[in-house]
Order: sequence, then C-alpha cells, then structure tokens
Amino acid sequence: MAVPGGPRCGGGSLGLLVWLLVFQPLLSEARAGRNERRLVLGSSGVDVVSVMLEEGLVVVGVDVVDMVDVVEVLEGRQQLHLQSFLLSPGTCGHRIMRIVGGVPSPERKWPWQVSLQVNNVHKCGGSLIAPRWVLTAAHCVKGYEEYTVRLGDTLLQSNSKNAVVIPVQDIIHYSYYNSLTMRHDIALALLALSVNYSAYIQPVCLAGKDFEVKAGTLCWATGWGRTLQFEPSRLPTLQETEQVILRYAKCNRMVKKQQNPFPKVIRKGMVCGCHEKSGGPCKGDSGGPLVCQFNNTWIQMGIVSWGVHCALKEVPAVYTDIRFYKEWVYDAMSQASTLDSGGFFIPLVCLGLALSILPTL
Repeated sequence: MAVPGGPRCGGGSLGLLVWLLVFQPLLSEARAGRNERRLVLGSSGVDVVSVMLEEGLVVVGVDVVDMVDVVEVLEGRQQLHLQSFLLSPGTCGHRIMRIVGGVPSPERKWPWQVSLQVNNVHKCGGSLIAPRWVLTAAHCVKGYEEYTVRLGDTLLQSNSKNAVVIPVQDIIHYSYYNSLTMRHDIALALLALSVNYSAYIQPVCLAGKDFEVKAGTLCWATGWGRTLQFEPSRLPTLQETEQVILRYAKCNRMVKKQQNPFPKVIRKGMVCGCHEKSGGPCKGDSGGPLVCQFNNTWIQMGIVSWGVHCALKEVPAVYTDIRFYKEWVYDAMSQASTLDSGGFFIPLVCLGLALSILPTL
C-alpha cells in the first residue's frame, strides 16, 4: 500500500532516489530527536495517528504535532511538512466490514490474523504488520522447519478464494529470547512475496513505546487454538476472546495462586490479560495478536506467549508486550530489507519448558 505523497514500493525512478537520499534521513532524525509524549489508551484530547516506516510497517504512538515540529527545527534543512506522506491514519488497524458480534469470529473481523503452518498444518498464530512481514512468538518458530503463512481466511480447512498461502523466506528471533523464563518471546517472519491488501487481508497497527494501556482496558485475543486445555484437537474456525488488561502486581498474585510455590515470572516486557466470563488463549493460539481498539483503530499490544493453565476463566494469560520491542522490530526490518535473497534492493521507506509454564503452542 503506497503512502500518500510518497513512492510506490519497488519503483526505480529518479523520484524514488531523491526520496531515499533526502527524506529517509529526515525520518531517522525525527525518530531520534522528537520529545517524548505518553499517549494513554482511553484518554481524551489526544489524536493518535499512524506513522509509515519500513516496507509498510505502521507504529502508533506519535501525534502530528510532535513529528512536524521536529522536522521544522532540523538544523540546515528546509522546513518540510511531512504530514502529507509520513503521517497516514487509516493505513493499518482497520477492517472493511460491518461488525457482527459473536463467536466464532466472522470473516474480515480480524484481517491481520495469520496462521503459521508447517506442511499445511497449523502451528501458531501471527499478525500481518507489513506486506512482507509477520509478527509471532519466538517459541513458535525453529530454524530447521519450513514455514508457510496462510492469510485471508478464518477457516483453516477451507478452499476459500480469499485465502493466500505464502512461503516464509526467513525467521528473525530476538537474540535474548529465553525459553525457560519466556522473556523476549518475539520473532519476525519475512515472507517470500509481498501480500496484496484486500478486505480480508490488512495490517494491524503496532503500539509504540509512548502508548500506554490502562489496567482494566478491554482488548481481544484471537487464534485457532484449543478451547479447553486437554481438548484433543484444535478448532478449524478462528476464535476470539475478550481480555481485560491487568497490572503486573495483580497478575503475579493471580499466577502464584494457581500453583504454590511459584516464582515471580511476570517481568518487564510482558503484559497480562484475563476475563471473568470468557476463557483465554490456549495451545495453538501462540504467536497471535492481542489487540485493543482506540479511535476506531485496532492496535496490537501483545503477542500470545504463555500461561500457567489455558482457556480458563479468571486465570491470566501472558503476552509479550510489543511496546518494549518496537525499536527492535524497526531495526530488524531495516537490516533484513536492504537486500532480499535475490540481491534486489528493497527501499527502506517502503517497506524444553518447566511443566508449570505452558506455552500456548
């Protein structure tokens, strides 16, 4: 999807060269130099917009005034108002449908949801964040497996005309991922081909480090996992469950209550959610998104990671908190997108666990 006023991905014109030489450094300086401002989910008087970064990646948590002010005061530069092509609300986190409530979730309701598969068998969930990039959990992906990603369909076993299957070209793990503590449970999958957006396939917005979600905020987790912990098989239809965001201290108390003694395992870089009436994610849901709605835009706050038990009411599920990894996502995409496997230039601007800890794989 092209950014209004900017180049189209894959173009080779002189205009694209000018864009790369002039505006990409400006964007880097703006990212590095702008003043911090916390944006609180549910607060009034704050206009949140999307900022297009590498190859279509969209990060939420920057407002128009911050970005434009920074660009205007860059020393030795002409004052440039980048709002027209860098700030593009509506490029992510939107679904093209009239929402119909109920479970299982209808088509188009979660168009960023993908199925990460091996030999056409569902292994984990994931979320589309750019035309060639999928976000998932590190514990879902192993270097020796050959993965494909299925997009655009809520039924895993159907031959839907809306479904698209694309091979995964490369996997990028967070280097400090720890399978024992489940810290830094995040990974990126680079697709072999760019996906075309449609009513059934759309990217989700990512929460930036300045974006705060208050405890008690209602969000949603989605996936094809089991609805009961010891259920023999996973469901072929995409499921959804409400999740209420919890504070660290409360989540730790609830986790310890499930098994005693139990070490304090909820750490920085994790976020918890649960619901007193609906179950949480379970095996097969790992890697899928935890999304929250704000100003008609869906923002991914977490990645399904682990839990003491799964799919139980009032038992918290633990998610990787994306806000702590936004810079890593940005940098990983920047490095991987410089050259693809065929040597073609891709424009940067377009772009075994303890038994008590059950990953939701």
